[in-house]
Amino acid sequence: MAAAKDKPFKVLIVGGGVGGLTLAHCLEKANIDYVVLDKGIIAPPWGTSISIHPNGCRILDQLGILEEAEKHCVAMERFYNRKSSGHPFDYDFFFQAVRSRTGYTTLTIERRQFLQTLYDTLIHKDRIHEHARVKEIVEGNGTAKVLLDDGTEHRGDLVIGADGVHSLVRELMWKKANETIDGYIPAAEKRTMKTTYVAIIAIVPQMPGLGPNHMHSTSFDKVSFLMLCQPDNIYLAAHFKLPAEEQCRWPNRLRFTEADMEAYARKVADLPVSESVLFGELWRRKTRAHIVSLEEGVLKHWHFGRVALMGDACHKVTPNAGFGGSTAMEDAVTLTNHLKAALDVHPSKKPSDVELTDALEGYNKARMPRVTEMFWVSWALTRLQAYDGWPMYILQRWILPRFGLDFVGGQVAQSCCQAPQLDFVPYKQRQGTLKWSDTKIKEAGASATKAKRLIDPDGTKAGQFNARAWFVYAAAVICSVIWLSGVGGRAQVPVGLMNMDGVRESVASLMAA
Repeated sequence: MAAAKDKPFKVLIVGGGVGGLTLAHCLEKANIDYVVLDKGIIAPPWGTSISIHPNGCRILDQLGILEEAEKHCVAMERFYNRKSSGHPFDYDFFFQAVRSRTGYTTLTIERRQFLQTLYDTLIHKDRIHEHARVKEIVEGNGTAKVLLDDGTEHRGDLVIGADGVHSLVRELMWKKANETIDGYIPAAEKRTMKTTYVAIIAIVPQMPGLGPNHMHSTSFDKVSFLMLCQPDNIYLAAHFKLPAEEQCRWPNRLRFTEADMEAYARKVADLPVSESVLFGELWRRKTRAHIVSLEEGVLKHWHFGRVALMGDACHKVTPNAGFGGSTAMEDAVTLTNHLKAALDVHPSKKPSDVELTDALEGYNKARMPRVTEMFWVSWALTRLQAYDGWPMYILQRWILPRFGLDFVGGQVAQSCCQAPQLDFVPYKQRQGTLKWSDTKIKEAGASATKAKRLIDPDGTKAGQFNARAWFVYAAAVICSVIWLSGVGGRAQVPVGLMNMDGVRESVASLMAA
C-alpha cells in the first residue's frame, strides 16, 4: 500500500544522544524532514568523556562539524599499557600511528560538550523537543504516530529508536512484531543484552604524572583502570567484573546507589594507576562521578513495520575501545543513505510499505558485519585489560606487547578505513597513508554492487570483516607470536598478518558457510 503523499516524508527520532543528533544532521543534508524527541534535556550533565575515532571524525568532517568539535579538546598522543605495579609494559605514540594512516585524529571530549556541539551546529533547532517522553507508537495507513505521556502527538512516516540500551522504542517494536507475526522476535534474542561488568566513571582535574594528552590502561585481576587525559581534566574509569551471581540479562537491570559507587571506589583506592599516582588520589578530587552497568550484545532484528533501531538500542559494546559513539554515527550515515535512495526512486511520492521495509532491511544487513566486528573487539579488549582469566592475562601481558602499539594502531586504522560516509555530500576529505575503502572504489571506477560488497557486506561473501574473521585472525596472530617469541626481542610480524585483506582471503571458505 502506498503511503500518504500530502506532506514530505518525515522521520521521528526518539532520543537526542550521539546517534539521534548525528542522524538529524544527516537528514538535514539529505533534505529529509525530522523531529527529535528526547525524554530529558539535550547535553545533560551526565557521563564523562566520549572518544570519536577517525571513522567518526570523517563523518563529522563531511557534516561540517569537525573543526568546531576540535576546538574543545586536544589530539591524543601516547597510549600506556600498565601492569599492576603501575609501571608501563608497553607504550607508544598510538594515536599518531592511527592519524598518520587515516588522516584523522581521535577526539577525546567531554560527552556533554560533544552533544552541545552537535546541537549547536544543527540548522533546524526548532525540531528538537526536550522532555518528550514516549508512551506509545501507532502505525496505520502508511504513517507512524508517536504518542507522548503528556498527550502530545507527533506524526510522520518512520520512527527511529535512538533511545539507548534500555530502549522503549525497541520494546514497543518487539510487541508489535510478535502481535503481527507470532514468535517473530524469539525469547533468545530478547535475552541478548548481558551485563558482566560494571564501571565507576569520573571527571578529575588534571594532576602531574599522567600527561595532558595521554591514555593509560592499568590492569589487575578482574579490574582495570582507564584514564583519558586532556589539559584540564582526566576522564577516569574503573571497570569491575561482576561475580557470576550478580551478572544478568534483559529484562533484568542492575541499579546502583551513590553508596554502591563509593564502595567500589574504596575497594581499589590503594591500587596504582601509574608509577606515582593511586586511584584513591584521583577519586577524592573528582568533580563529577557515576556508576554504570556495561551491557553487551548485538540484536538480529533492527526494524519492523515503520520502526527501526540504531546505536545502543540494537548493538551495545563495552567502552574500553571507545567504539560506541563512532559506531552509532556510522548507523546514522548508513540509514540516511538507504532512506535517501528509497526516496529518490519516486521523487513525487513517498515509498510504499514494501519499499520502506526493503530500505530498512538493507540498512540492517549493511551494518551487521561491522557492528559485530566492533562488538567482539570491544568484548576482547575489556577482558584483556581486566586480566579476565589466565589466557587473557598471558595475551595482554606477554604476547600482544611483542607486536607493539604501532601495529595495533595500524589494525585500528584499517578498520576505521572501512567505515561508510554519506553517498551524496561532497567535501574535501583528509587523507593519510591508507585509502578509505569508498575512495579506492571511486578511483577504480568499481560498480555499485562491488562497492556494496566491500563496504557493507551482507554476510555471505569473503571480504566481510565479522566475528568469525576476528577469531581466525586472533588465532593466527597468537600462534605466530608464540612461535616467534623464541627468536628474542620484539617479534617481526609476518606481512600476511599485518594486512587484513590477506586474512579476509584466507578465511573466505569459512565465512561463506
